[in-house]
Amino acid sequence: MSKPVTLTEFHPHRTTTLHHRTHLVRDGRPAVPLDLELHYTSLDPFAVRIGLKTDGASIHWSLSREALLLGLRRHEGIGDVAIWPVHQTDGCGWLRIRLGPLRSCAVFQMERDVISNWLDVTLQLVPRDTESDHLDWEGFLAPLLDQD
Repeated sequence: MSKPVTLTEFHPHRTTTLHHRTHLVRDGRPAVPLDLELHYTSLDPFAVRIGLKTDGASIHWSLSREALLLGLRRHEGIGDVAIWPVHQTDGCGWLRIRLGPLRSCAVFQMERDVISNWLDVTLQLVPRDTESDHLDWEGFLAPLLDQD
């Protein structure tokens, strides 16, 4: 596995991006290497954007930061997204994420500590329960309400 790289910016808004090499899981085992990018911004404080890339193909997905936080400790999610911890006999802790419906989905895993540390950075940028404070409701509503 490559060493994870986290980039954090504070201007003009707060963002952090994690770049990491991970694996697609097949039959419960790591199979295909993937480049993973996790992106978080205070402009969209409830969401984490995921990008997966391999050999010219890519997929992008958005999911709840809260679901990722809860998935560190227990199975979280229904429908097209599920997140759960996996403890290996070698003592390593992994986090698996399933994207897509059960019949046609991608499951990938990464070290639990890597994503936990990155989520800590997101919580420093936008603490839990303050997400709504970062939404620009006035900027969104002003043009709508000024229509005479």
